[in-house]
Amino acid sequence: MLAGCASTPVYDFVDPAHRDARYDGFLAYAAFEDLALRAAFEDAVCTRLFKAGHACETMLSAAPPTREQDAASRHAASRRSGAQATLLINVADTQSPERASLAHGQPAYEISLLDNARQEVVARFATESQAKRGMSTRKQADRLARRLVGALERESLLFERP
Repeated sequence: MLAGCASTPVYDFVDPAHRDARYDGFLAYAAFEDLALRAAFEDAVCTRLFKAGHACETMLSAAPPTREQDAASRHAASRRSGAQATLLINVADTQSPERASLAHGQPAYEISLLDNARQEVVARFATESQAKRGMSTRKQADRLARRLVGALERESLLFERP
């Protein structure tokens, strides 16, 4: 099963100006309309980061959906959270002409790593979804989280304690 996760590449794009950046505390934000999907993906990312020894809070905890939800409220939540970086997870546009013709309309994820202090995008990651018919949302979220944390480690973006 782990071999299946490793076989789907994560494409890493780290801004050369931020090659020496290291992060220890994260805010995970799955920018999905569906609250159950948001919760599953945000929880999975935070669980993987916790296991790797890093702090993580979900955007659903930092900016609960019972309150106003817009870019300003989420930005304020990221500042209040104390997290050093935000991981913004989006689903790639499955209707784009490129994805329709080259990837047969299959979903993919695009993840941005934003430095909360500088308010700059430090890195972007892209990967195919790898979802199989009947696969649970939780399993899909865990697969993405595993690949994402692996990419953060590979790019040396995670703070390492002595």
